[in-house]
Amino acid sequence: MGDAVIVSAARTAIGTARKGTLLDVSAFDLAKEAMGEAVKRSGIPGDDIDDAQMGESLQGGGDIARYAAVDLGLTNIPGVALNRHCASGMAAVQGGAASIKAGGICRRQLAT
Repeated sequence: MGDAVIVSAARTAIGTARKGTLLDVSAFDLAKEAMGEAVKRSGIPGDDIDDAQMGESLQGGGDIARYAAVDLGLTNIPGVALNRHCASGMAAVQGGAASIKAGGICRRQLAT
């Protein structure tokens, strides 16, 4: 298997937790915006994406990566949310790259 490469990146807006600037924005809406922008920047058609991984620091109430993917029309891919309070996005990238390099279930993985 060849190298895993990053072809785009996107993250959510940064705000203060629980009581600040993003108080009225759901985690699911933030996830959808970040994932949608990562897909757009990559130039890769959604049909060519095999899996989605998303880092989150506060649990959003389920597999937020899968919910965001479905909302974006990526209905045929699984998703996983990595819950870490620090470096959750990097954990998602690391997991996606490891899966690709190991010849796992996917060729192209979306990690946000």
